[in-house]
Amino acid sequence: MSAFLYSLSDPTIVILFACFGALAMLAFAGIKKSIPFFNKPRTADEIKKADDFLIATRATVIAMCSLVLAFSMVTVISNYNKAEAAAAAEASLINNMDRMMARYGDPSVAALRTSLMAYTRSIVEDEWPLLSQGKGSEKTRELFVPISKGVIAIQPGAGRQSVIYTEMVKKADDIAEAREARLESTSTSLADIFWLMVGLTFSAMIILAFYVELNPMRIFGFAVQMAAFSALLSVVFIFDQPFNGQTSVSTKAFTKTISAMQGRSQ
Repeated sequence: MSAFLYSLSDPTIVILFACFGALAMLAFAGIKKSIPFFNKPRTADEIKKADDFLIATRATVIAMCSLVLAFSMVTVISNYNKAEAAAAAEASLINNMDRMMARYGDPSVAALRTSLMAYTRSIVEDEWPLLSQGKGSEKTRELFVPISKGVIAIQPGAGRQSVIYTEMVKKADDIAEAREARLESTSTSLADIFWLMVGLTFSAMIILAFYVELNPMRIFGFAVQMAAFSALLSVVFIFDQPFNGQTSVSTKAFTKTISAMQGRSQ
């Protein structure tokens, strides 16, 4: 189900969530009319006392739900920004590595630059589509092995080459760590217990509305209320998985790095 939703555009997801919330409230209001237990005659005083208590209780539930949604929204957007920053940092490390290889001044390093280009292309073409499934590409991982081993095998000369070689060894380790960090960020989604809690909270809002004396104005107000909360929940859903859906971390940083590497090779 989530895979289908993430295949839709963000505005469509928001509209679907909002419509579902409103329709759920309208459906339950219709169900209430068909259940005799909820339509027993009551005096005006009984209705007022019950409604005052239930609406106050419902307001408390709404306040709790608002706090949870606000906290969750901040969390998922923060996770998304971290994943985007991690991808940009990884691309920058690769670009810096290629720049140092180009400046090293030894033809033997040219083969490593070719391998680094192949590795970077594989991130975009082979690995990125798999990130939405929370896994990396074995092909991409294997393409980095000759780069790491090749950098270690370099025999630097004195002076400038020795300094650059030290930096390249460090950058190779940093690139490997950056890839691992990017792969780990694919699993930074909200726990299932959060969605269970949201479901229970929304159910409580609807159940409390069952016992309130419903008139067309209240039904409309409750439906709008549910639509608004559902729309906010859709934003949490959209940002919950950084590499899934329309609003996902893009390969822009890596494509820019590939262009820079190509320009350096000309």
